[in-house]
Amino acid sequence: MTDSCTVYAFLDDGPHAGETLRITSERTGAPPRTIELADPAAPESGPVTYVLLGPHQNAEWWIYRRVRPDEDL
Repeated sequence: MTDSCTVYAFLDDGPHAGETLRITSERTGAPPRTIELADPAAPESGPVTYVLLGPHQNAEWWIYRRVRPDEDL
């Protein structure tokens, strides 16, 4: 088992489209399956969930896409 490390998330769509985030990987070194962020346009509606799609540029960069409220994870 490896220690968690920093990886980068590229947000593909949603209110944070085009943003990159520095996030902590899982203990196995894998990126987290989901990320939850506040919606800046509607903070009262709760967090926006992003799901992992796959690698972006290399093993440290990952693409995440917004999960719509009517979609299953």
